[in-house]
Amino acid sequence: MNKIIFLYLPLLFIFQTCQSDNAPFRLQKGDLLFSVGRGDSELLKAIQASTGENKEIPFTHVGIVIVENGEIFVLEATSPQGVVKTALKTFIDESGTARNKPLIAVGRLKESYLPLIDKSIDNARKLLGKRYDYEYDENNDAFYCSELVRFSFLNSSGKPIFEPLPMSFKDPKTGETAAYWTEHYAKLGKPVPENEPGTNPADMSQSSILNIVYKYYAEQ
Repeated sequence: MNKIIFLYLPLLFIFQTCQSDNAPFRLQKGDLLFSVGRGDSELLKAIQASTGENKEIPFTHVGIVIVENGEIFVLEATSPQGVVKTALKTFIDESGTARNKPLIAVGRLKESYLPLIDKSIDNARKLLGKRYDYEYDENNDAFYCSELVRFSFLNSSGKPIFEPLPMSFKDPKTGETAAYWTEHYAKLGKPVPENEPGTNPADMSQSSILNIVYKYYAEQ
């Protein structure tokens, strides 16, 4: 089994993430950072409405932790940039907050999946520069955040370890397709892909193959 690299966060983050026993939480390569986006864009609101129902935190974004020369970065797919490498501090600063704490949770694969991490990170690196997937379509060569994770974390047979779920673009209050998504897909000239296979950060954070090992926003 490949060794998992543990690194102390820079001093600022050690301070931010101290636990009650004064031992700093240590991010590990291959950890997944689930976050709630900052701001009030219509896209963000639509994603929150579509994926956050009945979830503890309506996570709207997810990225993959990597380590380069002792520094921590996050591989992520964002709009409009596409698949990019982001400094950890920037990722945290761009997340929403509650009580002045970032709304970020750390998901870590269960032990039996840890040997897949190095290859999975290599897979994600190969996708750097790919465009953002505004169609939310698993069959094109573009990626949204949880789609990047899904197609990077593969088993020994090359199959994604995160199973897809039927996507829904309906307003949970009315049961009708949300107006934002109706307009969004009309502009693309495509039908709304209701019930087509896909992923979202809120559901991925509850996957049975990982554990939420730390919450930046929880009282410590």
